Amino acid sequence: MGKITSHRQSVDLARFLACFGIVAAHAYALEDDWIGHLSLGLFLVLTGFLAMQSYQRAGGNYDFRSRAARLVPPWLFWSAFFRLVDLKVSDAPDKWQLLRDPWTLFVGGAIHLWFLPFIILAMLLVKPVGRFVATPERLAVALIVLVLVSVPMFWAMYVYMPPAPLTQWLYGLPVYTLGLLVGVAHPMARAVWPVIAGVGMALGAYLVTEAAPWAWTIGAAVLLFEVFWRMPLQNRWLPKLGQAAFGIYLLHPFFMLVTYKFGGPEVDRLLATLATFAMSWAAVVLLRRIPIFLRLT
Repeated sequence: MGKITSHRQSVDLARFLACFGIVAAHAYALEDDWIGHLSLGLFLVLTGFLAMQSYQRAGGNYDFRSRAARLVPPWLFWSAFFRLVDLKVSDAPDKWQLLRDPWTLFVGGAIHLWFLPFIILAMLLVKPVGRFVATPERLAVALIVLVLVSVPMFWAMYVYMPPAPLTQWLYGLPVYTLGLLVGVAHPMARAVWPVIAGVGMALGAYLVTEAAPWAWTIGAAVLLFEVFWRMPLQNRWLPKLGQAAFGIYLLHPFFMLVTYKFGGPEVDRLLATLATFAMSWAAVVLLRRIPIFLRLT
């Protein structure tokens, strides 16, 4: 097994751009949304890859409890925040109903918060995958199994369109797992294998979803990760961009409301995207100057 490479600043840029893509997808509210899927896919591959790198650097140790505990405070805080925002702006007669759907327990106060409990649960895969996939032969088997398992998941996502967060999980879990296997493949000098698997997953999704516009993004996400990983970028601002990405993701729905409140429903979508992203970024920079918000953003 090869040397585990240290952090690369190009990954910070990738996280920042993926976050912008997610904001753009939400601000544009595209029916055939491939921008959001590609950005989310890149974010998931990055998250899985970095989790596996952490496991490898620790010599096969992965403290799930402490890592999960870091995500619980932001999930609870922003769930409460967006719940209050919803009570303020919503005219729905059932807005005071605490539990409209049991699945909302795995989301929180706003739909985009599905990502936090999902990652908490998905992190349970890090240690088993890291321990089992210890040879190139096992890596090949794991990638083949992932392709075979992912295709019916994408089919179920497309055909049944289950309630949130199940739709997001059906897309997110295979792509996150692919990111874990990218993290295994790199030290083995087998980086091309997960790319091939990602293309296979995309082809399978394309066939079972009747050429859904997002199907190809699965393969594109892992290929895009490899492009960023190989960029020799060094700049003192890049780590700051990466640090801001998570907070921008958490805050952007609030600033979408602000943008459309002042710009109206006919506001130019590009302007709405740029304004939402800029305000979210500025808010994160200011909030992270307050110690308690370092854990919440």
